[in-house]
Formats: sequence, C-alpha cells, structure tokens
Amino acid sequence: MRTLRRGAGLVAMMVTALLLALLPATAAQAAGTGEQNWCAAQGIASPEASRAIDAACAEWRARTLYTWGGGHAPAGPGQSYGTWDLSDFEETALDPQTRGFDCSGFARWAWYKAVGYDILGRSTAKDMFRAAGRAYKQVNGAGGGKPAVSDLEPGDVVFTAVDGTVDHITHMMLYLGDGYVVEAYQSQKPIRVIDINSRISNNRLVGAARMPQGSPFTEPTGYDGTLQVTWGTGVAVRQHPDHLAGLVTRLSGPDIVYAKCQQRGERITAEGYTNDTWTYLSNRGGWISNIFLRGPAWLPDVPACSGSDYDSQIGSGGGGNPTQGGAYSTWGTGVALRSQPSTVNGTTVARLTGPTSVSVSCQVHAQSVTSEGYTNDAWSYLPQYGGWITNIYMKGDAWLAGVPACDGRGTATPVGAHAYSTWGTGVTIRSSAATGAGVVTRLSGPTGVAVSCQKHAESVTAEGYTNDAWSYLPEYQGWVSNIYMKGDAWLAGVPNCVNPHAV
Repeated sequence: MRTLRRGAGLVAMMVTALLLALLPATAAQAAGTGEQNWCAAQGIASPEASRAIDAACAEWRARTLYTWGGGHAPAGPGQSYGTWDLSDFEETALDPQTRGFDCSGFARWAWYKAVGYDILGRSTAKDMFRAAGRAYKQVNGAGGGKPAVSDLEPGDVVFTAVDGTVDHITHMMLYLGDGYVVEAYQSQKPIRVIDINSRISNNRLVGAARMPQGSPFTEPTGYDGTLQVTWGTGVAVRQHPDHLAGLVTRLSGPDIVYAKCQQRGERITAEGYTNDTWTYLSNRGGWISNIFLRGPAWLPDVPACSGSDYDSQIGSGGGGNPTQGGAYSTWGTGVALRSQPSTVNGTTVARLTGPTSVSVSCQVHAQSVTSEGYTNDAWSYLPQYGGWITNIYMKGDAWLAGVPACDGRGTATPVGAHAYSTWGTGVTIRSSAATGAGVVTRLSGPTGVAVSCQKHAESVTAEGYTNDAWSYLPEYQGWVSNIYMKGDAWLAGVPNCVNPHAV
C-alpha cells in the first residue's frame, strides 16, 4: 500500500505538471505584476517593433547592467561604460567601470537594431520625447491627451516623470504589450521586465512615442530653408522676432518646419532657457524663438538672415545683427572657414584676411588639425559666415570657455564640468583610473577637454613626473592621468569624485 501511495502521488504530480505545461503562456505571465522571468513581444507587433523588442530582450537575457550614461558613447549606439551622476554620486559610484545602458541608451540601441540607423539619437529621455514629430511621432489618447495603456502598441517607447510633466522626464521604457515593459532602471541592476502599471502609478506617465513602421512620415515640401523640428505646445509664431509682435499662428505640438534664416532678436526666457536668436519659418510665414527649435541656441545648418530677409523690428533688448561682429576674435591671416569641421570634407566658404571679431554659436570635437605649432580637434561655428574654423585660430583656450557644444542641448560642457587642456601626444584615455584598464581612445595631441571630477587612484610615473591623480573626461567617457593635464597635479576648481562637495 505504501508503494501504491507513492505511485499515485507520483502520477498526480506528473499530471499536475503536464496541466501546467499546457496552460497558455500568456495566462501564466499575466498572473504576476512584479518583475517577470520572461521577455518577448506580447500580441501583434510590426516587423520593426519585433526587431526592437528582440534586441532589448537579448540584453535582458544577457543580464546587461544599468550604468548612468551607458549607450551614448561617441562611437554610437551600443553598450558603453557609464559615468557619474554627480547629483547621486553614491548610487552611480561604480558606473564608470560598468559597461551597459541607461534607460535612454537602452531604447536607443533597441530601435537602432530595429531600423538600421540611429533614430532616437544621442540625447536624454526628455529630449527624445520632445523630438517626436519628425522621425517618429507621439502616441496620443482620446482628445489628444496622454495615452492610456490600451493606446500603446508593442515597441512603443514610454516616458515617465515624478510629476508626470515633460520638463521633468527622467525615465523611458520599451513597451512589450499586454501591460508589460522592459527597462534599464537603476545603477548596477540588470535590465528587467515589469508590469507597466507599477511604473506609471501616481500620475507618472508623460506620454509615449511610436517609431516608423512600414512607411515614412510626410514632410512639408515646396518651401525655402532647411527642415527643423519644434518642440513644446502652444508655441507662438510671430510677425517679427519680438514676443510683442503680431501672432501669425500657434503650433499645437511638435512640428516639422522650414527654417529659412536666423538672426538676433528680442532676448526672451522660456522653459528654463534664455536666447535672443529667432528663426524665420517659410512654411509658417513668421518667426519663432530658437528656444523652441530642437538643437543648439544658434542652429549650425541655418544661414544668418541678411539683406531683405533681415528684420530690424526686434523689440527691446534685441541682440542685433550677428553679421556685425561678435565677442570672440580670430588671429592669423588667410584663415579658411569651411562648410564642415574638416580640412578634407569641408569646402572653403570664406577666408579671413586678418584678425577678425566674430560671433561663435557653438563648438565641436571633429578632425584633428596641426598648424602654427599647435594640434587641436576643436572647431567653432561662425554664424555670420555660415562656416567652421579650427580653434587653433581662435584667441583663447583650445576649447573655448563659455561657448556651448554643438550637441543639440546648447550646454557649454556637461553638468559640473570645466574647460581644460591635455598636453603630449598619444595620450591614453582609459575605462578606469588605472594603467591596466581598457583603452577608450588616444589623443593624438594637445586637446581641449571637459573635466567633471578627479580622484586619487593608481600612482603613475611618466614624462619625469609621478602623480596618483586622475581626471574623468565625460566627452570621452574615460580617465586620464593628471600628468597629462595642463595645470597643477591636483586640478584647481575640479571637484573630488569621491566627495563631490570637496575641491
């Protein structure tokens, strides 16, 4: 009898296991609202959305870690070493030594794999949401408001904020369908699948974006200028570059526009930004503040207004015509300005016969140039000439202090960073503050760099110096020995990575 009971119990266990195995997978998955042990598209998904989800789930299976800034290396989409969030240093302390993704880098990688190009771009979650309208579109709910979960489709990118507002977006996730998302969510934690309702409760949902699936979006045609994208809602287009000028129209949301030219106008402050640049939209018949155009404060690919296109009705506090000179100066004679920041690919658009006062809208790291005994890879965009100049011929530092980077955000350097310069040739930037760490890149010569913080680590002897201080270069996402930084052994004014409040 005892044997019979054992046999009956074994049969019962086998029957139960068989019945469980025959249950629909979605029924088993839907039962849990916490972290899930599966990752796949739920429901019908387009081929593009399926590929995005497949790429995301491959990282989930690999237990790829979250690292702040991961997925945004200069080389393009893909896993990369992170950096510190100086507002939360304790949590992100190990991120510079960790390869992986942050939330936006993760979604960027998934959709890059899906469509074969960098559709989301190298930007923050907030900027990605604001960019909806050109390459991809926002998902709206009933009446054009925020979407409900029922409005979402597999592959949609979901954005959240503590208070549910666009200005405070801090997170984004990839929607799998059936109420689940896959996300990179916290430093040193692996990518996870979780119930979306646990992530959008307390009115945290801001909105969602849907990538192209099957056909491109329609762009306006037949107008003068270059295509640009606006952001924000209820944005005014006015008769002159002045906020008191007559209203031409209002843009209800992000839109595709033709930018004919730009000029200095009334200086205004909105959405946390201050700018005196305005752009004439040929397909809207009026002027818009560049605050509401995606990109830097002065758009590099939009010409300055001149002749009959220049509007002198700029209101009080106007900045004047940028062709009248600027706050910076060049040096040298016969200096070439080029259509691109390159002596190889850029054609000559003008030559400066001698030292000249110029306006500089932004600068970028591009082709390294050696001239006049200097080597530098920084180039500045001069809007009044519509061209680029190597910073070798700009009076000032190798990387001009106070000039924003041409990074689409209009920020001079990453938050907490300062403008400094390296020296020497073949200087190695490493993934961590040690000579045995992986090589991120090598600087061919003296280079203008941003430094976010420094710390004491491995002691290095080189070039006749010994120093244990290392600086973190956020633009390269790597470390350099302070031996190769111009300045003191411990850089003045740069915070300590271990204690950001100490200098």
